[in-house]
Amino acid sequence: MILQALEYEMEHGKVLDEFFLSTAGKFQTEIGKSWAAEITSRRNAILADKKN
Repeated sequence: MILQALEYEMEHGKVLDEFFLSTAGKFQTEIGKSWAAEITSRRNAILADKKN
């Protein structure tokens, strides 16, 4: 779901901070945690680029 949220943000120019905050720390498996960390890292980079 967070990957879909990231894609939605990019396609529609929206910021879904509340959704990302609500899912932080919810992933239980190692693969889930790894994917969440990667998606969050990519999202943070995208948001930082938009600020510049």
